[in-house]
Amino acid sequence: MSKVHDAMRQLEHKSAPETGSSMLNNMVGALIEELADEVPDDPKLETVRADLLAVSRSYETSKKKDIGLRFYLAMRSLFREYELLQERLKKAERKAHDAEPEKVEPEPTSEATA
Repeated sequence: MSKVHDAMRQLEHKSAPETGSSMLNNMVGALIEELADEVPDDPKLETVRADLLAVSRSYETSKKKDIGLRFYLAMRSLFREYELLQERLKKAERKAHDAEPEKVEPEPTSEATA
């Protein structure tokens, strides 16, 4: 079971405000960690993956929780746009490849071989 699922389950069972807020912090930290696992496999994005993992670990000690949650939502949206752009790029490349005329080599004439 994922860390997010565990945090949500604990949040449901806790009713004390301070404990509930702690569990919510764990859940958001776990969400950010799972987001790091969803970073597309692109060498240019490896630093993004590392930064997300660092953010997920430091989220619990941060005093500005709303910024962390906004960061999570922004990154999720950014990754979705990245995936859509990759799909569009692949389609455009396929279309351009299909539109290229095939190069036909002219057959040598008998004069050129003589």
